[in-house]
Amino acid sequence: MDGIQAFMSTNRMRISGRLEHLPRGVAIVTAAGDQWVLEDVDPEHDHFGNEVTAEGQVVGLDRLRVDWLGEI
Repeated sequence: MDGIQAFMSTNRMRISGRLEHLPRGVAIVTAAGDQWVLEDVDPEHDHFGNEVTAEGQVVGLDRLRVDWLGEI
């Protein structure tokens, strides 16, 4: 598999919700109440409690390896 095929076959996702610090780590809590634990991200403290969007690769049932994070 070449690099482009490998990139296209990854399980990518965009998630929006409130950024919180939970016992399992930094997470986005969606409007539906789903919790997505974020990996490879170190958000600024003023982002916590605000609505954010994160993009990245799903690496577990509820984990997202973040490529990009920004406030809505």
